[in-house]
Formats: sequence, C-alpha cells, structure tokens
Amino acid sequence: MIESTTLRYFYEVAAFGSVRVAAEKLFVAQSAVSRQIALLEDELGVPVFERHARGMALTAAGELLLRYAQDNKTQLADLKGQIHEYETLAKGHVRVGCVEGILHGLLTSFMPSFIRTHPGITFSLDLMGSHAVGESVAEHKYDLGILFGASPRPDLIELQKIEQPLCVIASTQHPLAQQRSCTLAEVADAPLALPDRSFGLRQLVDRVSSKGKFKLNIAVETNSLSFASRLVAESDLITFQPSDVVAPLIEAGKVVAIPLTDASLRSARATLVASYSRRLSLAANHLSQSLIAYMQGWQRPVKPGRATASRTTPARGKSE
Repeated sequence: MIESTTLRYFYEVAAFGSVRVAAEKLFVAQSAVSRQIALLEDELGVPVFERHARGMALTAAGELLLRYAQDNKTQLADLKGQIHEYETLAKGHVRVGCVEGILHGLLTSFMPSFIRTHPGITFSLDLMGSHAVGESVAEHKYDLGILFGASPRPDLIELQKIEQPLCVIASTQHPLAQQRSCTLAEVADAPLALPDRSFGLRQLVDRVSSKGKFKLNIAVETNSLSFASRLVAESDLITFQPSDVVAPLIEAGKVVAIPLTDASLRSARATLVASYSRRLSLAANHLSQSLIAYMQGWQRPVKPGRATASRTTPARGKSE
C-alpha cells in the first residue's frame, strides 16, 4: 500500500519537476524525498519519473499515479470537510460550475437569501460552457453544476430542471421588435451575435439550423452572453438567449425578448447536476436541496413582443 507521505512527496516533485524544490517546499532533506521516490518506484515496479539534467518529468505510469494522487487529495479534503461539518453543522465550502445565463439570472436571485440563512457556508462560483460544467462535475472539480440542456454525460445525475425557452433578443428599435413570435428560420438571415460552440445554447441553435438546412448569419461570435446582449441593445444585431439573461435590459427598455416557436427552442431547459460517484458534503447538500426547492418555484413567463421579465418568486422559506 502506498503511504500518504510517499504520495505527498511524489505530488510535490511532479508539481515542481525537481527533487530539490520539492524538498524545500516540504522542509525535508533532498535525500528523504529521493528515498521516498525510489521506494515508490520499487513498489510499483516501474519508473514514475524520467531523470533529465533540467529536472524530473513524469513517465506514462507517473501520469496515472498523479491522477490517483490528485483524487486521493480531493477525497481527503472532502473527508476533512465532512468531519468538520459534523462538528460545526452548517459550515463548509461548495464549488459550483455554472453557465452564464443561470449565474446572472436564477443564482443572482437565489444566493442572497441562502447566504443570509447559511452564513457558515462559502462558495466558489465559476462561469463556463455547458460541456465544461459537465466534465468538471464528473471529474469532481466541482460539487454541483448548472448547465444548459440535458446532462451530456451518463455519470451525472440530474437533480432539477427549469424552463429556459430561447427568445430573439433585439433592440427596441429593431424591425423585429413588434413581432409577437417567430421561428429560427424566419430570422436566420438577420446579422447575429451568438455565443461560441462551448455554450449549450449555441449547440441547440446549431442543431435546429442544421436540421432545417439553413445557415445562420453570424456577424459576431463571443464567449460572453452579457457582451452579446449589450451589443444587441446598441446595434441592429440580434441574438438568441433566455429572457432571464437580459432581464435588466428588458426592464430598462433597451431590448425586447421575442419567443421562438421551434419546439426544441421553446422547450429548452437548464439542469442542476451532480456526480453519481461522489457523495455530496453536508454544505453542498444544503445548497442542492435549497436550490432544488427554489428552482421548482422559479418562473419567468415571456410575453409576446415587448417582453417583460416578470417572475413568481418562491416564498422566503424555500431557499432556506
């Protein structure tokens, strides 16, 4: 069995590519580090490092061991967190990966109440595309994820979904602004500002255009929904987003949200996911249960033409 001390020494050498630097970081003699690496390679029966004049580089076996060491480190951190939580109850840190629209819509509304009622829980909230959210949660880099569409992986569990129907987002001065609804094909020729293909939203739009055998007139591609919507507010470009994302711009009278009637765009969803293979910490479980209840009461109906961003806010207790 590989000892935790040996793994720690191996991890530091792998991180810095140097026995000397690793020894300095660990506050031990270089010989102690070298001895642990030698014992490790003897136990495994293969070298885990290639020795070069400029330092140490991982072998293929070393790469596998590094992944094991990283998982071991994560599991140990989770265990410590869970033990700490049993002693202190509602305390801990939760890591959430999220698509941009949900962060600026649902989570902006949900988080203040949750933080108020759970002051001992801290958060890391990171923006990324749907594919990256799914991958990061499956690899245990994040406790929870919120992505656009259905779960892209079989090793994720879907905890809750909310409706996120796509709309045409256009300036109030745009010729389309007075329309009550439209299909994607009807606006395909209009100059577009769209998110890049890392976004589940873009992937869905691309599938609809491919199935309909028409091309989209993409003038600007970006990795920011916020930039796309603000660009649309000041130009003749249009974009496709859930109305949640542009609620402040709608309320300010700068843009309108025109519902798209294509079945798959009208029924678009955002999904809260977790890993099948990882038990949530108490803090992450507190968040997931509160967020599930909040998502169940979340509604933002889109009115035709000059859409508003009205919603039914869950009762205060639902986020607690």
